[in-house]
Amino acid sequence: MTINFSGLASGLDTSSWVEALVSVKQDKITTLQTELLEKQNVKSTLTSTRSVFNTLRSSIEKLTDTKFGGTFDLFGKNVATSSDSEIFTATADSSALRQSYDIVVHQLATFTKATSKESASAVADDETNLSNLGVTEGNISVYIDGEKTSINIDKDTTLSSLKEQLDAIGVDTTIDENGVIRFTTKDAEKTLNIGATTDTTNFVSLFGIEQQEDGSYASTNSLFKATISSKLTATDSGFKEQITAGTFTIGDAVFKIDDKTTLSDLISKINNNADAQAYAYWDDTTGKLAITSTKEGASYINIEAGTSNFTDVMGLTTTERDADGNVVSTKMFTEAQELGKNALLSINGTNITSTSNTVNGDVSRIQGVTLKLNKVSTDENGDVKKASLDVTQNTSGLVDAVKSFVSAYNDTISKIDEVTSTGADLQRETTLTSFKNTIRGLTTGSNANEGVYKLLSQIGISTGEADANNLSTDTNKLQFDEKAFLQALEEDPDSVQAILGGKDGVLNQIENTVEQTLQATTGFFDVKTSTIDND
Repeated sequence: MTINFSGLASGLDTSSWVEALVSVKQDKITTLQTELLEKQNVKSTLTSTRSVFNTLRSSIEKLTDTKFGGTFDLFGKNVATSSDSEIFTATADSSALRQSYDIVVHQLATFTKATSKESASAVADDETNLSNLGVTEGNISVYIDGEKTSINIDKDTTLSSLKEQLDAIGVDTTIDENGVIRFTTKDAEKTLNIGATTDTTNFVSLFGIEQQEDGSYASTNSLFKATISSKLTATDSGFKEQITAGTFTIGDAVFKIDDKTTLSDLISKINNNADAQAYAYWDDTTGKLAITSTKEGASYINIEAGTSNFTDVMGLTTTERDADGNVVSTKMFTEAQELGKNALLSINGTNITSTSNTVNGDVSRIQGVTLKLNKVSTDENGDVKKASLDVTQNTSGLVDAVKSFVSAYNDTISKIDEVTSTGADLQRETTLTSFKNTIRGLTTGSNANEGVYKLLSQIGISTGEADANNLSTDTNKLQFDEKAFLQALEEDPDSVQAILGGKDGVLNQIENTVEQTLQATTGFFDVKTSTIDND
């Protein structure tokens, strides 16, 4: 519904007056909205330009942070190159001397291994349940002169009940003191064969049952009572001696055995404890515990008996105890340990011995270099094969950093040209054009650093030059000649560092100029942004 006040009581055209006044106000609002949009556009342009400046600063810092040393110093980084990585590889830090070495590896370091002197497990007897030895339920095919009998094994089958089944068909079963099971026919004239493809138990494969020259069958693996799942302190654990609860030591780690600890549990604890400096393995076929050092070299594994007799039962220590079980004296069976070998190598003809295949500078006397020995230096004919080590400057990081700077520099120049061009948001900002002229002058002018190189163009960083063949070259932009840069690095790396990352070098001066524009509160971008926000 439209309400018309035209004329009211006086007959005046007040409606036209109102429309005219509203129009005047709307024009002002439209003007303000336009100005606001322009300010917002300028602020957005400032933000994107600041981002380009930040990228330039970051690219420069990769080369000027050399003053902080360490990982920040791209000029100080080295690379170690092996001529034959099958024999050795190497790494080098910034302290390494850049030179070459001849290296021959005569012997690799190996690990010490401690093994039970004798089997720690008791041999299976008639009362031993076959399932406790890892035998699965099923049947074995036994042939007497080709006549087959299927011998059944279930979860309750003992060695005694197995003997009874075999005895009933004319087969004698014996186990010697080493745990070897043997099957022979009662009638020497008859032929015995054991095993068929249709067998469903693992008995034959588990113990390696094979036919002997005399026609009998015997196991290649011994039948021992103790298994990886044995509960150590249980009376039926299967070990030759009763293992007591308590503690013992391997390496610098103390381990505890209680009434719930299984052999599997204990081995897992050893293998997951770095202080043990060793890993353990239970050999079912020999009934022995093997402990291998995690450190290379000719050093013994520290094994000490404690309140438990575990290491004594395993044949790794021998301990005298009093009536209360306290240790009176104990000693380690060093003869139960097969000592590892030290690494032997020669560097430039000088013989070196190392307890590890990882040879650091303290041992090799090559400062800042770590060698990783992989193979003895012999060829397929067994002849000595030399390999060389070259320590050189790591130029890849420098090349990437220079490429990054050149790219960021060019992006910055392009951005300034874009935002200060006629009609652009920052066309009257002389600070930006002055900045462009300053950094361009720094990149093209002579630099008063202490090095031989005074111009960036001398180390492969230059502006393009227009000529008869290339009239479109943008001389505002930088170009990077990697080959020329690497040659300059090879000829005088210190001078390259001086002109790029030195205190009075080009990039430090550009960095200072960039910092002034990015400085908080007083820098160009903050001042300009604050002014726009106020507007």
